[in-house]
Amino acid sequence: MTTPAPDVERWSALKVWLFSLFNKNPESNLSAVDRMGLVSADRFLDLGCGLGAALEHATATGAKTAGIDPSPSMVERAGERVPRAEVRLGSAEAIPFEDDAFTAALAVATYHHWADPETGLEEVRRVLAPGGRLLVVERKLKRSSGHGLDGTGGESLAKLLESHGYVSAQVETMNLGRKEYLTVSAVVP
Repeated sequence: MTTPAPDVERWSALKVWLFSLFNKNPESNLSAVDRMGLVSADRFLDLGCGLGAALEHATATGAKTAGIDPSPSMVERAGERVPRAEVRLGSAEAIPFEDDAFTAALAVATYHHWADPETGLEEVRRVLAPGGRLLVVERKLKRSSGHGLDGTGGESLAKLLESHGYVSAQVETMNLGRKEYLTVSAVVP
């Protein structure tokens, strides 16, 4: 079993339980999966799957699904919630799957936790098949620090994706009620 990089944030069982009280079905996860336009032929990877909300929604599309999370407690909870998904311990920097294994990868509110974004983007590119697409969704910030991305951070991520060989990088805004999210998407050529 591949283990996450040593400097990746891992949540304790207590923190996972507290998180689960308020975040069982985040609307951002469901909207992000919808935005990906998954079909039954897709092979979907949730990067930082947490409790499995996005996995559950993606599995309902008929896509083959998998998720990774650096927290053993999250892996256990997501695996119980979505038994048809293959859920493994891992991080963006150490994805425990074969090259070209997926056609779609999603990171909702996890990119800002990546210990090494450049290594993470390389790893995601490795596991995405040609034509595979990546969608990063983060809370839109007004300032450049915090749990999310501001407009400049979104543009920087798009440029970083292109420097790592992704194409068609786009930054967009996703509105969910009063909340605004930045989405950054790209494709593996």
